[in-house]
Amino acid sequence: MKTTAGEIAALIGGELQGPADAVITGAMSLPVAGETDLAYLENAANAAWTASRPACPPVVWRAGCLIAPEEARSELAKRAGSVIYVKNPKQAFTRVLSKFEKELNPLPKAGVHPSAVVDPGARIGAGVHIGPHAVVETGAEIGDNTVISAGCYVGTETRIGAGSRLYPNVTVRERCVIGSNAILHPGVVVGSDGYGYMNVSGSHRKIPQLGRVIIEDDVEIGANSAIDRAALDATVIGAGTKLDNLVHIAHNVRIGKNCLIIAQAGIAGSTAIGNNVIISGQAGISDHVTIGDNAIVMAKTGIMSNLGAGQVVFGHTGRPRALAMKIEVLLSKLPELYATVRKLKKLLLPADAPKDDNE
Repeated sequence: MKTTAGEIAALIGGELQGPADAVITGAMSLPVAGETDLAYLENAANAAWTASRPACPPVVWRAGCLIAPEEARSELAKRAGSVIYVKNPKQAFTRVLSKFEKELNPLPKAGVHPSAVVDPGARIGAGVHIGPHAVVETGAEIGDNTVISAGCYVGTETRIGAGSRLYPNVTVRERCVIGSNAILHPGVVVGSDGYGYMNVSGSHRKIPQLGRVIIEDDVEIGANSAIDRAALDATVIGAGTKLDNLVHIAHNVRIGKNCLIIAQAGIAGSTAIGNNVIISGQAGISDHVTIGDNAIVMAKTGIMSNLGAGQVVFGHTGRPRALAMKIEVLLSKLPELYATVRKLKKLLLPADAPKDDNE
């Protein structure tokens, strides 16, 4: 990995200050970047700190090339090294990182490894890589330039779109659909049976799960996440949605576009989630719940009823059900009760009585 400040400026469309031939061999955060590293400054207000950071003794930030906001020109005019001015430094820095990533982790070459098992009835597009010990069943369709890494399983009649990447040991079971440019990290399971049972004479009998999973374009799914197939129709993950590691999506769930679902969150069956929703780590969503667009569920929050669009919610404590329901009702009345108590205090207590901290 080797480039120059001039080449970086051309890539991101920035205005270069300083030597264009400065050699850059890596990217680091600003405090630890060295003389051949690229770094970025997000906030112009911190520009003066890029020369030296207050410490005993002062610590110099020595990044060989700095991507900085246009508003920082005057502060950085005399800075040693190369500076590239852009409107959005973080976005520009990310673009350079994408270039570096392709050099550091190039896509594997197209072709089928000798130890892979590809059924003659599968349709494989151009430029596809199928790694060691992968299995592709009959009727499966793999789009152009897709990577199926070592140990992956692609089930019967499953479709995977162009440019997608399945990292090692991903399982996509029968009849599921993965869109284009999707990324599935190691250990992901798509299309496992939904958790459906009925009680027959005191025993739990399995309800057949005959549906599928549809994952739309540009979805990324973190390591060891599991997405269950629907009982009859489809579990759906909308385009642009990103799942962190260890997320569970149950059967018949429908998730909208551009959602963020963070580690260890669990979404129970038949829940409908709108667009641009954020569900934070270890949140639990009950079944048959509807969550509106742009809602935010904060970490470790339990959701048992519908959320309207744009709501931000937090908090859950396990208690006996009847007591928990009473507490929830009373909590909703707290503002009214508090206002009443304040009025009573003014009427009953002497004027020189200690005041509440919130008064």
